[in-house]
This record gives sequence, structure tokens and C-alpha cells, in this order.
Amino acid sequence: AERWSAPERFLDGLSIGAPPDAFAPEGQVWGLPAPHPDHAPGHLAELLRANMRHAAALRIDHVMGLARLFLVPAGAPGSAGAYLHYPLPAMLRTLALESQRARCMVIGEDLGTVPPGFRAELRARRVLSYRVLWFERDGRGFLPPQHWPAEAAACVSTHDLPTLAGWWQDEDIAEREALGLLTPEAAAAARAERAEDRARLLAALDLPPEEALPAAAIHGHVAGAPSRILMIQAEDLAGETIAVNLPGTDRERPNWRRRLPVAVETLLEAPQARAILAAIRAERG
Repeated sequence: AERWSAPERFLDGLSIGAPPDAFAPEGQVWGLPAPHPDHAPGHLAELLRANMRHAAALRIDHVMGLARLFLVPAGAPGSAGAYLHYPLPAMLRTLALESQRARCMVIGEDLGTVPPGFRAELRARRVLSYRVLWFERDGRGFLPPQHWPAEAAACVSTHDLPTLAGWWQDEDIAEREALGLLTPEAAAAARAERAEDRARLLAALDLPPEEALPAAAIHGHVAGAPSRILMIQAEDLAGETIAVNLPGTDRERPNWRRRLPVAVETLLEAPQARAILAAIRAERG
């Protein structure tokens, strides 16, 4: 609707995406119109006012977009894109002003290819960082949550990543292989690396090698972080193995349309959900 009603605010023939990385070796094309840099601060102010009007906290997906966006020509693969920079100081001033006006805290999803110095810019304006268990590493091992930052929102996984049960059972690797996003050789390598990661996580939890998923212990582990906010996925409370979304897909799977296997009214009554919440209370009170 924005693209239709205010075409001058967008660049023609380009889509927002992401560069090639370990998660998506071919890059990503999201099919989203690219804002025109000259209109970006004013456009952002309107978006923030609309979204903060009824919220106490706002999470900005791919917050690096305040500084730069990876743009891909129409019809080209993600690997053919390039960065376009935006007026970051003006964008951050706008974000701070609207946050104060609405009394709404801001969480910035600072995952992926982060520009040098960008996290320091966010910290200076008290935008909360986004810390996910899978990515918090100390070398190849897992960084103890006690060393995670306080000015952050912590979680085990996110909507764009495997659920906890799916990660543990390699369901995400199987799905990507079935969709042709991984070759059989790459899938085999991913399963071997995942097995090593499971062993590293069990060691971090001081648990013996085992097959059963220690969902409560893992959530309790993350709850030990000093981060101001702790987020739990409904899918993990329900024991779901299939992720809500798989970046880089569109019609191949029902992104954002998967129903939970249990009713919302009974979600917190399941044994796994009760165990997870008890482990979190033991850490956070």
C-alpha cells in the first residue's frame, strides 16, 4: 500500500535482500521495495508512530537497514546485489525521538552482516541488542549467557531459525535438503556439524551426552543472562519441530501460516511448557 500510495518514496527496479553468507550462500531476495534515501527519515518517523501507538516495545527486524540496505536488481539473484547507504545519524535521531514520544523501548535485530561500529552506535542510544543462543559463541563453543550484554533481549531461537526441537532433531537440515537449498553433501556436513554443536551445548549445560532434548535446561541456561528481556517462542513451548519461516522461500512452504499443534488456551499446560517456565522462574524469579 505504501509503494502504491507514495511511489516517490521508493526506488524502482530494486528489491531489499541480504548478501551471501553461511546461512544463505546464494544471498537472499525478499521482494520488498527499497526506500529512497532522501525520504527515509520522514518515512521512518511515520512508520514508528503508527507501530508504537499501542506498543510498549518495538522490535526492528534487520535494524542494520537504518545504516544500509542490500539491494538486488529485479530478476537477479541475491549474489548480484550491492549496498546502498542511508543517513544513519538522522535515522537514529528519528528513532530516539519517536521512542521518547511514545514511551516505547526499541529492540534492534542486529544479526547477520553487521557494519563495523554499528552496535556501538545502537548502544549509545540504548537500543537493545538481540542475542540468540545459536550465535553467541566463544570460538566454536557457546559463550556463557552470564557474559551476554544487559542491554539486550535474549532468546534461544527466532522466527527465522529452527525451533529448538527442530534444531535438536536436524529437521531444519532435512527440510532445506528436500527443498533443494542444500546439496546432499552439504546436508551431510551440516548434520555432522550439528552433532558437534549438540555435544558442545550439553557440555555448556554440564549435562552428559544424551539423545533426549533438555528443553527446560536450555531455556534456564539462557534465562541466566543479565539481558533485560527474555523471549520465549510459542513453538518451543509446544515442542514444534518446523520453523515459522524459512528465509529464501516463498511458495515452497507455508511461511507465517503454520498453526500451533495445541490451542493457545492450553499452550502453557503442556508438560514441556511447564518445565520450561519452571526453569526460567528458577533463574529469574
